[in-house]
Amino acid sequence: MAETPWTRARKLRSTLQEERLNDMPGGRQQPNSGRFWRWKRDGVVWNFLVEARTTEHKSYRIEKDEFQLIRKQAFQTPPGLRPAMNLEIQDLRLIVIEESAFELMLARLIELEARLDESD
Repeated sequence: MAETPWTRARKLRSTLQEERLNDMPGGRQQPNSGRFWRWKRDGVVWNFLVEARTTEHKSYRIEKDEFQLIRKQAFQTPPGLRPAMNLEIQDLRLIVIEESAFELMLARLIELEARLDESD
């Protein structure tokens, strides 16, 4: 069913943010979006447990303790996920991940590109 512009306009920014997470490749929303102990945080994208945050201010502060809690919950979520945060600061959209996770993804991307170059 198509969504009307006025229905979409009434949705909360956080709801729209979670829908975008769900629409990413490998994305799925957690049931009740972190409201129950069994389903932590807002969503899963590929092998990342994602906490979504949005603000109309010009900045968002990431606390070390908060990110470490996301990391702990991600590791405890079968099959063992990695932590991530999806931040929307006004119209700027960011994904925050640990440097080690970025390095692994980058190495895999370079490896896959090299394979494509070899097959050409």
